[in-house]
Amino acid sequence: MNTEDIKNLLDFRVSDVGAAKLPEPFMGLGYVISLCIKLADPIVESITDKPTHSYFHHYRTVNRALDDAAQLLGLYLQKNGYNFFPVAASQSVNVNGNPFAGVYSHKQAAVYCGLGFVGINNLFIHKDFGPRVRLVTVFTDCPITDRQAHILTKNDYTNCKNCGKCISACPANAITADGFDPKACSDYMKKEFQLIGRGSVCGICMKVCEENIKK
Repeated sequence: MNTEDIKNLLDFRVSDVGAAKLPEPFMGLGYVISLCIKLADPIVESITDKPTHSYFHHYRTVNRALDDAAQLLGLYLQKNGYNFFPVAASQSVNVNGNPFAGVYSHKQAAVYCGLGFVGINNLFIHKDFGPRVRLVTVFTDCPITDRQAHILTKNDYTNCKNCGKCISACPANAITADGFDPKACSDYMKKEFQLIGRGSVCGICMKVCEENIKK
């Protein structure tokens, strides 16, 4: 199996697929697959100085679609005699006192798979779609590729254009030249955007990012 096989299996359900051999196994599984769905540009463009109900719904719908795609891929792998471990598209768990961590970083997995890099705004920047994407991760013992994982380094967090637009636009002042403060971001969203929906997300930094590449 290779990434083209996965794309054919998932058809139009995802926008891009990457895979890599892990530097160290996760849960005893040595390969990682990153699935990506590009967000709808008109919905992202509807964001102004706050998120919209349409963006909140779209965000949640895409997350569900990613989870469904990961499960479909996993069942296919399982049917062919392999193990799989899907990581939820959007789930926070407390890891070593960090309440904003996930079971595994989708961004790190996507970087491993060569799909892009991480910007100063802490967004994953896809090589073709820019930051307007959502991700999900599947681990497996199926030898999908011989491609060695791209190891995440500091350069992967500083490879953006450093235009400063996300820093200026962030209403929570959660983005600085030194990086991203997830608590400041979360606290602001909880305070200002709860009328939009429980667990509302902002998206302003994603909208203004100059890495938005439309193809």
